[in-house]
Amino acid sequence: MREYDEDDEILDDIDDEEYEEPPKRRGSLLGRLLALVLSLAVIAFLAYSFVVMRYIDCVNVVPEGERAEHGVDTMSDKSTRNILLIGSDTRSYDENGRADTVILLTINKDSESIVLTSFMRDSYVDIPGHGKGKLNASYRYGGAELLMDTLEVNFKVDIEDYIYINFNSFANIVDAVGGVELTVTDAEAEGMKPPMQEQNDLLGKPWGTDFLDGGGTYLMNGNQALAYARLRYVGNADFERTERQREVIAKIFEKAKSLSITELDKFLKTCAENLTTNMSKKDMYILSLVVLRSVKYDVESLRIPADDCYRGNVIGGQSVLEIDFDKNIDILKDALF
Repeated sequence: MREYDEDDEILDDIDDEEYEEPPKRRGSLLGRLLALVLSLAVIAFLAYSFVVMRYIDCVNVVPEGERAEHGVDTMSDKSTRNILLIGSDTRSYDENGRADTVILLTINKDSESIVLTSFMRDSYVDIPGHGKGKLNASYRYGGAELLMDTLEVNFKVDIEDYIYINFNSFANIVDAVGGVELTVTDAEAEGMKPPMQEQNDLLGKPWGTDFLDGGGTYLMNGNQALAYARLRYVGNADFERTERQREVIAKIFEKAKSLSITELDKFLKTCAENLTTNMSKKDMYILSLVVLRSVKYDVESLRIPADDCYRGNVIGGQSVLEIDFDKNIDILKDALF
């Protein structure tokens, strides 16, 4: 006869009881994956913010100046961001010299395009508080704020932000991107010599530094690209000059896309150190997100006044462009919005 020991009794008791499996932790794997993804996203966001703020801290931010109460309804759209690029021949932002470059940079997320619109400096416009005059005179009278007001009053484009750069800074940026490839004619190569020598004198470089031997395709450094962008007396005067300016800016954009991480860091840092703006650090950070999304956008080019929308005239002894504003406003509306 088999004897039961204490262990047998315990096993019998267990067999008699209804066995319950522990509840399964449903979704625990998915939860862990989501937590991991969220953590990585937070780390990426913090890393991006740290890097971007490092560049933004290098930008020269100036207080917003007073804007005129002109009462004009301007064109704007949530899908677009307008920033006025101002290039001057002065060596300091504090000097209100000539605004030789007036380009509106428009980023349109709906059309996935970046549009560079040059406004001709000889355009005969209404300058708030100063009567009629050339567009670039508005910058001399009242700096970037009056220039933006003048564009708003005459062309109905909403502009709140600007970036200012002088000629020396422009050359530094071209050098930081590793130069840009440009094709010039014999006449352009020869015409670049006077502005380039002026730049050489300012920089203390020997006579003839960076002169081109003749027409052809060159990988131009900052000094050469600047002279090319300033070239005015070859071809159709200021009309071709503004086209050259837009070409160089577009080439810088394209070249920057192909830079290595180290090269891009150097380029962005150089850009930041050479720019002056009225945008706050918060606005610049938001703009960086817009730019990040638009790196693959097409870069388009526009000139105002457009062909057949102006006529040349001499007023007060000065050569000016009298503009058909209605036609040019319609062109801007179609191109930018």
